[in-house]
Amino acid sequence: MSAATHDDLAVGGWAGRVMVFLRVGTQLVAVNVLVALGTLAGAVVLGAWPALAAGSGLLARLTTGTPSEHLWREFWAAYRTGFHRLNLLGAPLTVCFVLLALDASVLAAASAGPTTAALTVGVLVLTAYLVVALATLLPVARRYDDVPVARTWRFVAVAPLLSPLTSLAVLVVLTVLVVTFGYVTVLVPLVGVSLPLLASGWLVEQRLTALDARAA
Repeated sequence: MSAATHDDLAVGGWAGRVMVFLRVGTQLVAVNVLVALGTLAGAVVLGAWPALAAGSGLLARLTTGTPSEHLWREFWAAYRTGFHRLNLLGAPLTVCFVLLALDASVLAAASAGPTTAALTVGVLVLTAYLVVALATLLPVARRYDDVPVARTWRFVAVAPLLSPLTSLAVLVVLTVLVVTFGYVTVLVPLVGVSLPLLASGWLVEQRLTALDARAA
């Protein structure tokens, strides 16, 4: 536990817990802003993956009780360090999401029928798979940062299928958050990216920890 978190808890009682929640909330908002800035800094296409990865790393520290004391500096350090590798890792997902968006637009314009319905189901299933793969990629890239890109992707590609309970949990949590954001839209600019990253990252990290323990 970090010194700051320890000091917050040392206050005692409800006041200490309020201070911890305020710190978490503040960092969620700050990371949300940093991810947006990092994405824009890389002209979106090249900035999104390193920004998401850097933000995910800071949020992972919240779940372990060791929040960063220097968000700005640590975010940009991780952003620069992982820029090349994260863009290589994220490229397949970028292509898949673009193709998926094109397919969805074609289906939206198509006339209703059994074929359209079947293709729509296929698009939804593929979307769910890619979302879980994205949620898996960020913790895996951070946790095993010395593993080659191809080997990392072999694991990420099969992880949603080999860990169905974790995949289902990620999808349920993200669905709940999307619905919540739909009703409470003010949360979107505040924690619209950081909160899903925090929740899905924590779920995937638990699974990775269990797999590492089993392999040890």
